[in-house]
Amino acid sequence: ATRIKRSLPKGCVSIGHSKRQLRTRSTRPPKIEFPEDKLRREFYKNHPFELSRPRIVMEPTGRTNEDWSRLTKGAGQVTGEDVVRHQHYLMQSKGMGEQEAYAQVTNELYKIRAREEMEAKIAQQEARAYGARMLEKPFSTRMVVLEKRQLQASTKAFALRQEEQRLRTATTEKMFAAAGETA
Repeated sequence: ATRIKRSLPKGCVSIGHSKRQLRTRSTRPPKIEFPEDKLRREFYKNHPFELSRPRIVMEPTGRTNEDWSRLTKGAGQVTGEDVVRHQHYLMQSKGMGEQEAYAQVTNELYKIRAREEMEAKIAQQEARAYGARMLEKPFSTRMVVLEKRQLQASTKAFALRQEEQRLRTATTEKMFAAAGETA
């Protein structure tokens, strides 16, 4: 395969247009970046399991201007978003650095999570003390083993009842047969 080389007439200059330069640029809106976004990325990078915690989506008061001077707001649950906003509040109003505010907020979060875990354990122990049985996950291995045991126990009980019934009918028939022979 021989290549044919094209040459331009003397005095002409080649204009090198690439297809990339000929494309029109699409108008994209500018990227909006909030100060909390960097804090949010850092927090969820270090605490990925916080994303899997259930959240209440509805705002209880309907107001968006909350007081973030404290991490907890009464009895409500603490989410990763609360942590980010409280950290941002500490950086803005208290003049803390990013790392210092992050350390303080995560320390508070760990204390809250430890308290929640302890409360859940105590509630579970109290419930068991009053005779409650804890629900298992539907297909956990322990649940499957318990179901097999219950099935085996009920099968044995059913077989024993059938055997008892058979013995009763046999005994009754023998008694009637013996009573019929003597009469």
